[in-house]
Order: sequence, then C-alpha cells, then structure tokens
Amino acid sequence: MKKIIPSIKESARKIPFDEYFLNQIEKWRLILSEDLILNSPSLLQEELNYLVQKLINRIIFLRICEDRNLEKYENLKNIVSYSELKKLFLKADIKYNSGIFDFIDDEFSLKFVINDEILVNIFKELYYPNSPYSFSVVDARILGEIYEMFLAKEAHIVNKSSIEIVEKPEVIESRGIVPTPKYIVDAIIERTVKPKCEGKNPIELSQLKIADISCGSGSFLLATYEYLLNYYLEWYIQDGVEKHTNELFEHTTGTFYLRLEEKCKILLNNIFGVDIDSQAVEVTKFGLLLKTLENVNSSVVATLSTRSRTGVLPKLSKNIICGNSLVDSNYFYFEPKAKVQENIYYRVNPFDWNNEFKDVIEKGGFDVIIGNPPYVRIQNIVKYSPKEVEYYKSKYSPFVTANKDNIDKYYLFIERAKYLLNSEGILGYIVPHKFFKIKSGQELRRLISSNKNLSEIVHFGVEQVFGTKTTYTCILVLQSKELDEFKVNFVSNIDDWRNGKNVQIEKYKSNYINETPWIFLHPKLDKLFKRINSENPVKLEDITEIFVGVQTSKDKIYIFKPVSEDNYFVRFLDSSGSIQEIEKSILRPCIYDEEKIVPLSRIKPNSYIIYPYKIIDNKAIPYSHEEMMSLFPKCWDYLSNYKQDLLSRSINLPASKSKEDWFYLFGRSQSLTKFNENPKIIWPTLSLKPRYAYDENNIVFTGGGNGPYYALQPKNETKESIFYIQAILCHPIIESIVQSRGSPFKSGYISHGKQFIKKLPFRTIYFENSSDVEAHNRIVELVTHLIELNEKLLVTNVPSKKEILHRQCKEIKNEIDYIINSLYKFDADEIKLSNL
Repeated sequence: MKKIIPSIKESARKIPFDEYFLNQIEKWRLILSEDLILNSPSLLQEELNYLVQKLINRIIFLRICEDRNLEKYENLKNIVSYSELKKLFLKADIKYNSGIFDFIDDEFSLKFVINDEILVNIFKELYYPNSPYSFSVVDARILGEIYEMFLAKEAHIVNKSSIEIVEKPEVIESRGIVPTPKYIVDAIIERTVKPKCEGKNPIELSQLKIADISCGSGSFLLATYEYLLNYYLEWYIQDGVEKHTNELFEHTTGTFYLRLEEKCKILLNNIFGVDIDSQAVEVTKFGLLLKTLENVNSSVVATLSTRSRTGVLPKLSKNIICGNSLVDSNYFYFEPKAKVQENIYYRVNPFDWNNEFKDVIEKGGFDVIIGNPPYVRIQNIVKYSPKEVEYYKSKYSPFVTANKDNIDKYYLFIERAKYLLNSEGILGYIVPHKFFKIKSGQELRRLISSNKNLSEIVHFGVEQVFGTKTTYTCILVLQSKELDEFKVNFVSNIDDWRNGKNVQIEKYKSNYINETPWIFLHPKLDKLFKRINSENPVKLEDITEIFVGVQTSKDKIYIFKPVSEDNYFVRFLDSSGSIQEIEKSILRPCIYDEEKIVPLSRIKPNSYIIYPYKIIDNKAIPYSHEEMMSLFPKCWDYLSNYKQDLLSRSINLPASKSKEDWFYLFGRSQSLTKFNENPKIIWPTLSLKPRYAYDENNIVFTGGGNGPYYALQPKNETKESIFYIQAILCHPIIESIVQSRGSPFKSGYISHGKQFIKKLPFRTIYFENSSDVEAHNRIVELVTHLIELNEKLLVTNVPSKKEILHRQCKEIKNEIDYIINSLYKFDADEIKLSNL
C-alpha cells in the first residue's frame, strides 16, 4: 500500500510547481476514485467526481492555511484515518463557515469510507521533504490555472468497477483547455473594470457589479477581486488611515492591509460568476476565499471565529452559481418535459437570471462583464448536446446570432452578455476574430455595429496568446451606450505590445462598420482600396466563375500517386501496400497535397483520381455498374474491394438510385463538369502570397468551401484573356486587398477563399480603346512567356543558368506590374502601401 502514491520527491525539485502539483492531484483523483468505487459500487459518476473534488479542495485549503499559520502546522500529516479527517473538517466548518466545509448541504460526503492508508500517503506528499514547495506563497491565480487543467478531465466509471480518467466532451470539441494568460486578463480589466472604478469612493464602489458568466476556474474574477482590493486599499490610505481603522489594520512592518471583514464585504458586493460546470464553480469559490485569507493572521481568524456566529469567511452560494448562462426558463417552452424529467434538467441546467441575480437585474444589470467564453463550433456542440443546439435555433431562443449556420458558441456569450449589461455597462472578452469576416458572423457584426457598441479591439492578428493552442484572437470591448467612434490596436508582436512598444492604434467612426465583413486597414490603404473599388465597379465574380473541387469523401481510395504507367494502365500502391493496376481511361490527372504551386506558371499534376463519370452536353453522367464492369474491370474490382468503406460515407444520390448499387460514386456531385476542356486558374486556399497557376489539361482537384484549392474560369461573355486575369490576381496591390479581407491562419497564411476574392475590383479592358488593347495584349504576351520560363526553371539544374532565368522572370514580372499600375492608375506612393 505504501507504493500507492509514487514518490515524486526528486522529480518535484526539477519541475515547476504548477506542473508538479497538477500531476499530484491527478494521481489523487485516480486513486481516490478507485477506492471510492471499490467501497461504494452504487455511486453514480457525477457523485464520484463531486466527492473526489470536494475532498481534494478541503485538503488543499487546510494545507494552505497551515503554511499561512492559520492552522496548526502538520495537522493533516498527523491524521491517521478518514474518521479523524472528518472531525477536522467539521471543526473547520465551524471556524470558516465558507461553504468549503458545509456539511449541512453536503451530508453526502460524511457517509463514505476512504482507505486510511491512502489518505496518510496523500498527506505525506504535502510536506517536506516529499513536497519542496511552500503553500504559503502559492498564488490563488496559479492554483486556479492548475485546477482549470485538472477540471478538463473527469473520472468515468467503467463496468461499475474500474475508473478511467477522460477528457470532458465539451473540452474535446473545443480542442483542449489552455488557461487565459495573466497579461490578457489584466489587459481586459484595465479596459473595463478600471474605468468603472476611477474617481469612485468605497460607497459608490459597493454598488459596482462585475460578472464572468463563463467563469471556469475563476481567473478573471480573481484578478478583478485583486484589482478591487488594491483600489479600496489605496483609496483608504489616500483618504487618511486614521479615518478608516474599521477597514484597515497596520502590520508590524508598518504596511497597511484591508481587514478581513472589509475584504469579505467587497467580495460579496462586487464579484459574481456563473459556470455550467459545478466543479469549476467550486474552484472559483475556493480561489476567491483563499485570496480573502491572504495577509490575514491567526489571531484575527481566532477572534472573528469566536465573535462571529457565521464564521470568518463569507458563503458565496449567492455570488458564484452553477448554471447554463445561455439557457433560461424559456427552455421549458421548447422542451416542456425538461421541467419534470430530472435527467434532462440536470443535463441542460437552465439558469434564470431574473431569479438568481434578482437585485442586479432589477437595477438594470451588471456594470462589467469580462471573461474568455468557450470557443466551440455549433456542429461540435451537436455531438454532446444536440437538444441545446435545437433550442438556440428555435423560436423560443432569444439569440439572433444563432440564425446563421456554422456559428460558434462565443457568439451567443457575447449576445447574452450584452443583454445582461446595464445602460452604462462594459463588456470585455478575449475571443477569436474570425467572426469579423466569415459569413456566419454576419448577425453578430450586425448586432454590435447597428447599436454602435464597439469601443475597442486589440487585434492580435496571427500572434498567438494561448501558447501551443493555435487560435487567432482579439480583445473585444463593447459598451451598452452608443459610441461615435472606436479604436483598433494592431498587435504585430506580443512582447512589444506588452511592453508598450511599437503601438499602432487607429480610430474609426462607428458607422465604418456594419454587418458586412469588418476590414480594419491603415487609413491610407483604406483610401486607396475605396478609390480602386469606385473606379472599377466590375468585380472578379462578374467576369469569372469561381468554383471548388470535387468531393470524393474517401480521397485515400480514389486518389493515388502512380508507381508506373503506360498508355493503357496505371500502377500504384493501395492502402495495404499491394500493387494495383487500373485502366487509364477512367483516371484524370490530379493535384493532391501539392504545396509547390508557382505563381504565373503551368500547374503539374502529381496524382491520378478515379473519375467514374462521363461528361455529355456539359452534364456529369455516372458510369453504370454494367459499364464499370465491362469497360473498367480492374477499376471495378479495386473499388469493390473497398465497398464497405465506401458505403460508410454519405453519398449524394437521387431518390431513384440506391447507395448499395452506386457505392462507387463520389460523396458529392459538386464541380463534376468543371474539369472538361476549358482552361482555368488554380490556386491554394491558404497562402502567404498570390499563387495563381494556369491549367489547360483538365487537372482535377478536391475540396469544399475551405479548400485546399479553388479555381476559376472566364465566363463565356468575358473578352479579357485568362492570362490577363491571372496577371491582375498576382499584382501586389490586388493581393493586399485579399490579405486585408482573408482570415489569417498559423504562420501568417491567409485564406484566399472565394468569399475573399470574388469582390476584387477588376480593371476591364475597353477594346475600342487602342491603348487598352495594347496593354492587354502585352500583358498576355508577357504572362505566356513567363509561364514557359517557369517551366524551364523546373528542369534546369545548372545554378548559373537558373540564376539567369530567375532574373529574366523578375524583369518580366516587373513589366507586367508596371502595365497594371498604369491601368489602375497606381502612383509610386500607392504602390508602397502594399507593404503596410
């Protein structure tokens, strides 16, 4: 039994406290869960997680109090049984009465038996030399971050007898938990809480109501509480310490601190939080109470616990509450049985703001709402809470932002927070900035812009604030009242921004934005883009057809790289590594996972795709299975081997066709006729620069709205050459328009998807104008020559010759850009702007 908890004395000295302590409590969770389910096999899963969480919280709280000299040192270490521990907890309940040790509401915890030796081993791990850390100096914020990682998982009961620790479904669908960095929390508080406090006295401040409606482990509320404590303290000191002996006390060092009673009053008056995770709610309370006990000595606690009938710490059950911030009592109209069926009610956990925070709502709402709401796409919420999604989109839901497809949960939190603010309220969130531009963000953009609520954006662009988790974010600050203008702080380097260096802030009038995509530009670029658009009303979508690739829904079966080929057959390795041979006549050349697409070049295929369709009168007609067997027997045998795998897909078929018979067709019928004779321009969706390549060989590619490729063909009535169109797309100023519109991705890649390029201003050629015709024809000549040079570059191996070809290509590209500059009337200063 002594080896139940492995010794980590040596490793503890080598790793940071947060990592060490997270490992420690995760081990405790597993060991305690296994012991509880062994002794109480009838425990439900939520009961098990509750018991373990409560026990760990209580043990850590008392251990921290020991190192702060509020409890006798080694109290826990001297405990030898669970019955003794329960007695210690009951004494702590009388002393602190904080809810942590509340055994009136929590009689449940007293009923269970825990192996004494397990507890003894846990306690040993909390003291030197097994633990080299002092709990007296552990910041409540650090503990909160540790708990946030801890709460991403929970104990699952497997076969009623064993325990498995798994990630919670909502964590899986949000791609993991990463605590919000302190500098982000502080930056949001500076923009929201700080302006609400400035110039106010304690009486006025006592009316301030600040909330985080998805509080998680409480990092935002802890930081806000700390800010308020410091503000109150400074105010009292500045006003004269002799006037405020009831609020302040002087330490033997001469330093003044807030009295415990004053801190409790601030906490109860000012701080509010909600989270759907009951464990997170307990952690938030835990952190706030530990913060309250900072700089408090044992004599104060002893005096107050003797004098007070209610204990020394406040109960936070009316301030920090478990519930679903997005779902209120309207849900019962949507699903009436939820009111009477306990399992549904528990799962949805509706939260009635008017009842739970009645005083706040009756007075108009909260003054400040801050936080980091969950980022979960609605399609992923469906996987673990489908009814909730149905409600958001139903007539009973108050959310206008839910009317669009592909929304994210943070849209709803922004909308809910706006509703909960009073008429002078401020909202500060860290959220993805993708909603600025994408289609699903239209209603959210409308909601914010139509009411002129936008106050500030700190735009992090492609800079990452969440460490290893790639998320493109901004700080969004909204106000309830109408504003004449807002500002955007463009951050190109996180460290510089944190240190106040290279700050670039632009101001915009509130009517600059509406429900259309938000594009925040340098004012000079904005002026240039507006001129280009006004002088060139024809857009790219007017003269071309932009389209996505085919969608097989099983690319690994349909697409392969050839090992060898002849005029009739292509040979390749299948998924098992065996050589397969297929008729060449059912294959099309294809690009797949091709990263080396050279701009102003002729694209080369790197794969083949099985194409079970014939094109007749511009219609895609599937080969019948009889045709497949007679014309392409090798291909038929190959696809038949994968029939079960292919049947597992969704296949877009008319009602007259059965999936069983037509299993070999693509999953979707999109773009099937687009790869037939007509030249096209192909480009990758994600790119650092314009990479538009020419194709005249019916090369096929796959993909949907997110790529990986797009293509375009000139419309039949378009007179301009495809090479002229290709040159326009590769011009640096036209590309800068795409860069300003497109969503950013990791490593600076920008989306060149259809929605970002279709409105590009196109300089039409007036063919009755000889100078226009001359410019057009020269560009076509130069582009076709450049395409040939790029082909030569691919097969040239001599470095000196490659260098000459590169210089020649550059000279030709410069002349192309020079002619386009004259067509669009770009002057030298405007050309420089493309580098902004």
